[in-house]
Amino acid sequence: MADNPRNTINIISPFPLDPSYVRVVGITNDYYIESLSSKVPSSLLPPSTLFPNATFPVDVSVATVGEKIVGPLSTGSLRLASPADVRDNPVVRFNYFEDPVDLARCVSGMRKIGEVLKTESMDRFKLRGLLGGEGFVYFGAPFPVNPSDDLSMEVFCKTTVETFWHYHGGCLVGKVVDGDLRVMGINALRVVDGSTFNRSPGTNPQATVMMMARYMGLKMLQQRSPSK
Repeated sequence: MADNPRNTINIISPFPLDPSYVRVVGITNDYYIESLSSKVPSSLLPPSTLFPNATFPVDVSVATVGEKIVGPLSTGSLRLASPADVRDNPVVRFNYFEDPVDLARCVSGMRKIGEVLKTESMDRFKLRGLLGGEGFVYFGAPFPVNPSDDLSMEVFCKTTVETFWHYHGGCLVGKVVDGDLRVMGINALRVVDGSTFNRSPGTNPQATVMMMARYMGLKMLQQRSPSK
């Protein structure tokens, strides 16, 4: 099974932003770039010269730009934690960036995000420092100072990786389920979700999963209805 790694840059906005899901997407052959905005309670911010008292009851707007690599080529494993108790969560390992191609795609995508940060459109998100000059204030890991350095970019990808919650490949057709998504060797059980995918489609597989579920639901009703 596999999971698409997620790497993001989170910028504290100097002006309020309405929370939003992904609205803007950049699509390439190797990665997708997505942007969204959110509100973060100030209590979660580390104390700094900008926010010396991180306990005041104010929500801070955060602009997020992230990437999802295509694939991935790296695969992991899923095994039962208990052979008898189904309440025990299975042991899952995704092995993010085990394949060097995935890591190279992450580096390429983050460099593209670095180019976006240098555009005039992003200047309004910069804050003036106490000693003069302007720059981004990051919530979490800052963007690498030298994006041309392969090693620093690779380290950034590995240390900031998170899940996109687009797990897939755990119940592949022909291995776990048949062509009608029936679990092989078991009666009256089907799996209709992203675990049957070889790869996670597009920026988000939700629409594909919903379409597949409707298709299989209609097919099951047709199979169960008396033939005319």
